[in-house]
Amino acid sequence: MRLLTYSALVFFLLLTGCTEDECMETVHYQSYQPVLVSAADWRSTDFTYEAAGEVCEPSGFYVYGDYLLIVDRNAGLHIFDNRDNDAPRPLSFLPIPGGQGIAVRNNILYVSQYLDLLAFDLSDPKEPQFLHRTEDVFELYSVFAGQMAYTGEYIVEYEPTNEVMELSCSEARARENSFWADGLFFASTSITNNMSGSRSAGFTTEVVGQGGSLARFTISNGTLYAVDQQSLRTFSLENPAEPAFVGTTALGWDIETIFPYKDQLYIGSTSGMHIYDVSTPLRPEYLSTFEHVLSCDPVVVQDDVAYVTMWGGSDCGSRTDQLTVLNVSNPRRPIELETIPMEQSHGLGIKDDRLYLCSGTLGIKVFALREDGRLGPLLTTEPGFNARDIIVRHDRPELIVFGWEQAGIRQYDYTEAGEVVAVSDISICPVQL
Repeated sequence: MRLLTYSALVFFLLLTGCTEDECMETVHYQSYQPVLVSAADWRSTDFTYEAAGEVCEPSGFYVYGDYLLIVDRNAGLHIFDNRDNDAPRPLSFLPIPGGQGIAVRNNILYVSQYLDLLAFDLSDPKEPQFLHRTEDVFELYSVFAGQMAYTGEYIVEYEPTNEVMELSCSEARARENSFWADGLFFASTSITNNMSGSRSAGFTTEVVGQGGSLARFTISNGTLYAVDQQSLRTFSLENPAEPAFVGTTALGWDIETIFPYKDQLYIGSTSGMHIYDVSTPLRPEYLSTFEHVLSCDPVVVQDDVAYVTMWGGSDCGSRTDQLTVLNVSNPRRPIELETIPMEQSHGLGIKDDRLYLCSGTLGIKVFALREDGRLGPLLTTEPGFNARDIIVRHDRPELIVFGWEQAGIRQYDYTEAGEVVAVSDISICPVQL
């Protein structure tokens, strides 16, 4: 059986309108029945930790000290002992249906669940303990809440039915890759046959974990920040066990990523990079925007230099593929230093004078950085892994790389010379057909 997740539905809708103008054939559609869960059901989850199991649909990753956390879409959180990155050891699984954004500060784990924010005690990662639920802090239909049915329930995935439909390509609906009819979602089999489906502010000493460049959660100055498609949400951690929602800052459209640097937040969108001042943590202040061509754009910052990858495609608006380097010593006036064409550039990370770039099917690329922050020569290309995002550990010479689709997660050691060596893989469940 092939199940279709909400993320796959979004993918279909983004492809709508790409069919040819000429009509020469019959179009076949497979129907899917929405799998629903009510707010009463997911809010009644007892969050009892379970024995470690397989990772089936990784949608996010995060490191905190010796531990690697992997979000399994619509399922929960896998916790690994990663002290030896040659042999990561699964410790436990925390069932959190609808869990997505994650961050950890001082042994407290914060996770989104549909509309809510959850807090857990992570002092013993083998036995995480639920602390608090802050309700109704994320918007309906946001990247955190997912899709709601007309019944008021949440659609968590789509299960295929026995009903199929054939349409002449001269019919209006046959020009769409997907559509709804009689309570069922129909998707063109020309797409579904090529898809990999699956199931689904007081000051204290801070010990904060680290996410990748595509993260939507971050912690800075004792405050949790989250970005959905159009806003920045601020949470006070004055009482760490009971995070309090403070307010929303409108950002515009197609917001994608967030990265903290000094007393600033760097927020990536498909049309530009926004910079906000958070020296007063609970009142983010807009500083500037660096506009660019329509594209996806994670950003990382070091030594007052920002690095932004921009790639296009069906969900990013153009066919641009480049890396832009910006001087942000004056965050109110970012200055472009250079823009360099790239190939399959995606997530990125930085440490000292090295930039680590995920290059899709081309693997990992390592660049030297010049004294002024501009890109230097390419030092290493490590192929063999379909790389999407990366965490460059700052406390040890290790990389954690998040792959596309069925690639899973691969870990590497790196050297000062820019060499990288693969040391372990966390594989994922085989696709259920």
